[in-house]
Amino acid sequence: MNTAFRVQVMRRGVISLPCEVRAANRIQEGDTLTLVDLGDGVFVISPRLSQVDEAANRLAKQWQEAGESLESMRLTLREVRDEYDA
Repeated sequence: MNTAFRVQVMRRGVISLPCEVRAANRIQEGDTLTLVDLGDGVFVISPRLSQVDEAANRLAKQWQEAGESLESMRLTLREVRDEYDA
């Protein structure tokens, strides 16, 4: 199977994925894909949901349950950096 495909952007930004890509990845009508903009005109489209948001939410929940906040973590980082600068 090819690894690069040309797709045409249609009206309202609609693109069609080639049949062989849909079949190989079991993508069906109505499925939601994740599109990641890597910059410089490079995009990644994945049939799987990004795990980054889920991981970030789990970490935020753990920190919140431990009584940590973004500000307390920033303060701790400053203190540690100050120790290394001394």
